[in-house]
Amino acid sequence: MDDLDTRLISLLRHDGRRSVSDLAIDLRVSRATVRSRMEKLVETGEILGFTAVLRDDWRDLPIRAVTLVHVDGRNTDPVSKALAAMTEVRAIHSTNGKWDLVLEIATRDLEAFDDALHRIRLIEGIAGTETNILLSTRKGPAVSVDHFKDALG
Repeated sequence: MDDLDTRLISLLRHDGRRSVSDLAIDLRVSRATVRSRMEKLVETGEILGFTAVLRDDWRDLPIRAVTLVHVDGRNTDPVSKALAAMTEVRAIHSTNGKWDLVLEIATRDLEAFDDALHRIRLIEGIAGTETNILLSTRKGPAVSVDHFKDALG
């Protein structure tokens, strides 16, 4: 997977219903290139399918965590792009201090969570991580439709 594939996946994650033409414009490539890249990503199993995300889907992702990421050198942009392509990464926040990025992660089970952490740690430019699983939410904001719009791009 190269940078174009990563950017394509990121755009599809935010709106899987976008037309090939719109994707091509944003990526500054031809429609044929977008179509062939999408077909290749499906064939290789990088993209498993396309689906609608429903409000109840969030309840089906009970394993939630916050991961702190230390980025090596000036690799924040490429690291952020790679992370944005991961469906398990629900939000990416820049921060100050020892850590460069804070990730919100959600998965269906611990096996998927372990796999996501493994893939995060393999991203070139990540120098270190620290992860904390969220056990319960004792106080949080009321979840509105706008929250889901923001979370889904």
